[in-house]
Amino acid sequence: MNVASNNLIAPISLIRTTPPTPAWLGNVVGEALEHITATEDLSNLMRTHKFQGTDEDKALGASWLAARFGTQPDPSRIIVTNGTQNALLLTLNCAVGRGNIMLAEDVGYYGVRKLAKLLGIEVVPVKTDSDGPEPDAFQLACDTFRPKGLFLTPTLHNPTTRIMSLERRQALAEVARKNGVVLIEDDVYGMLPQDVPPPLGALAPDVTWHATGPAKCMAPGLRIGYLVAPGKEEVERAFEPVSTASTWFVSPLSASIMKYWIQSGIAARLLGAIRDEARERQNLANEIFGGAARQTHPDSLFLWLSLPSQWTDAGFVEAAQQRNVIIRPGSLFSVDPKVDPKATRIVLGAPKTRDELSLALNHIAELLGSVR
Repeated sequence: MNVASNNLIAPISLIRTTPPTPAWLGNVVGEALEHITATEDLSNLMRTHKFQGTDEDKALGASWLAARFGTQPDPSRIIVTNGTQNALLLTLNCAVGRGNIMLAEDVGYYGVRKLAKLLGIEVVPVKTDSDGPEPDAFQLACDTFRPKGLFLTPTLHNPTTRIMSLERRQALAEVARKNGVVLIEDDVYGMLPQDVPPPLGALAPDVTWHATGPAKCMAPGLRIGYLVAPGKEEVERAFEPVSTASTWFVSPLSASIMKYWIQSGIAARLLGAIRDEARERQNLANEIFGGAARQTHPDSLFLWLSLPSQWTDAGFVEAAQQRNVIIRPGSLFSVDPKVDPKATRIVLGAPKTRDELSLALNHIAELLGSVR
């Protein structure tokens, strides 16, 4: 049923994949702070650097990652960072390096390309199919460009929500080994879906740099991430050139909150609540969009909505903005910005309430039936 009004009272943004956190999130933050106050020396905590993370931080991270890896990764392979993006920044700086080439899915996360540009790394697209980068295309790109790495998001790919098969993950790992190329795995959405293949960090640890954190399955404000390198030697190599650049260090307070949440079971409780809400919002989108062509997954925070032929990429974004719905152009996700994928990412987790989301989605649904 169409319940959209002609104009929303205030703009509703559908651009950031913020998880739809439960109403009780503030309560468990307060609970953690009370626990930290009672059990830790706050004066010392607030004047301490974590550097790579303490041995305890790494061990706790390994226990949290066990849900994805199937077993706890060796803590000596882990660097605790100030978020997943900082984990990717360390990886690109160490494993690819200035003046070199990194391959990436032809449509994928645009943020990593900004990091690559900052570091003087050229990004070259690899042809993908419905299961991710094609192994033959990966091999051809290795022969042609001699890249240092391949960046990819195998689980809940951003923006298509694709989940790469186990067979494709193994095939890409073999190509990487053959050519001396590292796989850079963004697994920030990896905790959300259930019954998915293990990450490349577990399947091919010898050639994979695995980056993740709780930003999409608990709260982005926690500002903590985990980088799982191929081994201890790579950890030291990544850390050494930026050892005094404290902007990427995890905040000691964030690390303490994460510690309490993992040990108390709150982390698992939050993940379950966010997964449940993501499913409810996907159900809402299914009801509103009906038969509109799209790619999605029940546990995803977003969907990849195909645009009717009468719409241009820029025209659809502009028309949505006129209705106070803010979306990003699909071309933003293309490595070649001149390539229009004829789709747009619709984020379901960003609005605070389902009612707010419903208003925005109904406006989008109206546009799908409009003639431009």
